[in-house]
Amino acid sequence: MHDPKDIAEAYLVESEVDIQAARLTYVNGLYSRTIHFAQEAVEKITKGCLTLKNIVTRDHKTSTLFVAVFKEEIPDIDKIYESITSLEKHGARTRFPLYQRKDLPLWVPSKVYGEAEGMDALTKGEYVYRVLKDYLIKNIRQKDESTQQS
Repeated sequence: MHDPKDIAEAYLVESEVDIQAARLTYVNGLYSRTIHFAQEAVEKITKGCLTLKNIVTRDHKTSTLFVAVFKEEIPDIDKIYESITSLEKHGARTRFPLYQRKDLPLWVPSKVYGEAEGMDALTKGEYVYRVLKDYLIKNIRQKDESTQQS
């Protein structure tokens, strides 16, 4: 496996791309995709943090594992947890029509999600991204400094 610091930096880069995509889709009224990209940004940045602890997961829902690992280390973990779980609950519903149950109306994400849901997701995604970006950068630098001193 690659160096955890390098993997964390890669997750940070891709998380930045996703949060930018969330902003662009919001501005363009594509609210279902705003939610999707905000969730993707949060998933990637949490995986970046977990990687620094040598924890790798392929699961798309990272909130429980993330909080278990970082509850003593990251301030406002409860607010972060609430934001992450709020985004996770949407899952694939932001991208795919749902039509499997005849007793329910056809679910068309682009018709269901509106500006309020998009803004809520963007606000939560940006909050988690901002806090965890700072954490990642600080800890990547610390690992660099400890490597240079060795």
